[in-house]
Amino acid sequence: MKRICIIGSGITALAQAWELKRQSHDCTVLESSDHIGGAIQSHRRGDYLAEEGPNSIQVNSAEVDSFLKSIPGLDDRTVEADAAANKRYIVRGAKLHAVPMNPWQAMTTSLWSLSGRLRVLKEPFVKAIDPDIEESAAGFVRRRLGNELYQYAINPLIGGIYAGDPEQLSLRYAFPKLYALEQNHGGLIRGGLAKMRAAKKSGPPTFKKRIISFKDGLAELPQHLAAALGEAVQTNASIESIEQSGDKWLVTWHGQRQSFDELIVTAPAHALAKLPFPEEISATFKPLETIDYPPVSVLSLAFKRSDVAHPLDGFGALVPECEQRNILGVLFPSSLFALRAPEDEVLMTAFVGGERQPELASADTEQVKALVLDELRELLGVRGEPTFTHHRHWPLAIPQYKIGYGKLLETMKQTETRFPGLKLAGNYRTGISLTYCIESAAKSFSNRHDG
Repeated sequence: MKRICIIGSGITALAQAWELKRQSHDCTVLESSDHIGGAIQSHRRGDYLAEEGPNSIQVNSAEVDSFLKSIPGLDDRTVEADAAANKRYIVRGAKLHAVPMNPWQAMTTSLWSLSGRLRVLKEPFVKAIDPDIEESAAGFVRRRLGNELYQYAINPLIGGIYAGDPEQLSLRYAFPKLYALEQNHGGLIRGGLAKMRAAKKSGPPTFKKRIISFKDGLAELPQHLAAALGEAVQTNASIESIEQSGDKWLVTWHGQRQSFDELIVTAPAHALAKLPFPEEISATFKPLETIDYPPVSVLSLAFKRSDVAHPLDGFGALVPECEQRNILGVLFPSSLFALRAPEDEVLMTAFVGGERQPELASADTEQVKALVLDELRELLGVRGEPTFTHHRHWPLAIPQYKIGYGKLLETMKQTETRFPGLKLAGNYRTGISLTYCIESAAKSFSNRHDG
């Protein structure tokens, strides 16, 4: 049994702590603020439920499925996405076009021109790039699928996932699965077919792939984890010093000093240098301050169902950069999950800012609301005023895995090698989605246990 200290209380911290506790390790989680969950925050007001950060979890691996089912009381709170809300929209020419979900739809859609669709047929014959070359996500898609598919498929998708600039994001690190398809199979179509054949040989999955949330929002995930961890989670923990002594780590907070075998730091990259480490260690964090976190404003608005012309029959809509609009996209949470708005109303969540338009992400609710309302009126036929408004501004939102990220990853590895027992974890390292954060916690424990 090891004694382990985890700094931070986001999903990475709590997931690692829960995995450690399940294996009988002694774990202490220290959170400097008065709330847990990091960016996973839900706001309930009567019949309205707004998410301030992530809006859902994609259960697409056995590790994530097993992890969620292991948390006491959480399974009874789980709600699955409505299967009927399966459309994803992309804006083109001020109209919402459904994203094709099968080959026939892809060849007949009005979202892409005939020449754009035909260009995709060349994809299997495009050579894989030299692995010594680090390519941007934009460059990869244009090379393999053409410019139109980049503009009206991948560009808006990246804006919705990262709120990022595809010209700057590294394909290898921001989208490792796409990179692997080309490197391992020669392309996207070939890789997709290979995965289908492998899945057929392995038989049906041992879990159900699904999109989920919880009755009172995603915040129930960190809340249930914290409840299961009990006194191991301490909020308002002002850390006074962190020192390395031999093979131990000494952490002092609230006047008490405790010794730990390992120290897992899950603070954001931009906050690492602010922790009270000795200068020798703090200096190694300096390069990580170059990881960009663009600002994003998240605005949730409810309207009477009769005041919205669009059926909102899907997950939401993404906006391509070339459309030059003032939102990155809008989700339809009341279509996806029950009990997000009163029965005769609908709830929408819009995202503003990111790398594309950081100046539009404002803490001023009325300013953001005016921008969003103009867009929703034109794109979705919204009339009247909202019946509910909730705004959350994130001045430092999502870490960007830009070209050159590999050097930063090497810096993290060198720091851990130089200072044994110190581990750096978080969405700036192992992927920004909740799925990646949970999977990394499970794999991190497996690697520790196997070693």
